[in-house]
Amino acid sequence: MIRRPAGFKHVDLITQNDHARLAGELARHFGHPLFTTLSPADQVIAGVSLHDSGWELHDRQPSLNAQGLPLHVFEVPVCVAVRVWGASVDQAMQAGDYAGLLVSLHVLNLSGLLLSHAFASRSGSPDEALSRSDQFEMNKFQHRQVEIQEMLRGRLGFETDTSRQLGLADPGASSADDQLRFNFRVLTFLDRVSLNLCCGKNLFPLIDDVQPAPGEPPVTLTLKMPDDTTCVISPWPFSRSEIRLEVPARRLRSDRWESAQVFQDAYAHAEEHQIPLLLKQG
Repeated sequence: MIRRPAGFKHVDLITQNDHARLAGELARHFGHPLFTTLSPADQVIAGVSLHDSGWELHDRQPSLNAQGLPLHVFEVPVCVAVRVWGASVDQAMQAGDYAGLLVSLHVLNLSGLLLSHAFASRSGSPDEALSRSDQFEMNKFQHRQVEIQEMLRGRLGFETDTSRQLGLADPGASSADDQLRFNFRVLTFLDRVSLNLCCGKNLFPLIDDVQPAPGEPPVTLTLKMPDDTTCVISPWPFSRSEIRLEVPARRLRSDRWESAQVFQDAYAHAEEHQIPLLLKQG
């Protein structure tokens, strides 16, 4: 769930699945004279569109954080994360092996970021460090994703004995792995663009790991948000000069909720409305 400010007393709540669908719509337009198009396009678009599909398990009955506010995606506890991440991979695999591999790479790298952040926090706030049980669940999740990736790589004809870090082979290991890295970085980029738009904040002003083409050095893309519904990107990676989109949301009061049940009832009965969004060439 994304918690987006909507005035002084309200928030707009956007599901992670709708955020992912927005990213998938952007994937349909990826490709410009400076950036090559996606390949295999249908499978990459499916992977991008489904990369957070498992969040439906949570967002059908969304929970509250410790402050009694709707749980925001960046506040997710490990027990929720591993469940929805795993479900996202399962659903993407139903769309195809390549889509499943991309989403597995995505969630494996997210788990690595979470563990790295928790390790760095050991000397800082103890509230941010993972418990032993959380570490165990995360390690178990990672091992499962490695097993899934080995299976999918074998079915797709990838080399399975290639040295990899968080599922990604070193650049130049093979043309197939270079293409996979390119597609994965596009997924990550579109995920961040969609998060910027859905959150109404410039969370990722610089993105420096998108390649113009497989095997080429990455370039740095600059993202600016002149307002909370517009994102300006330079250099421009899309086939259209501007892209207009909408994302569904439900508006609720922004103060503390007395219980998860009261909040869930209010969320279920809130009317859905569309938030207009705009991507522009910088």
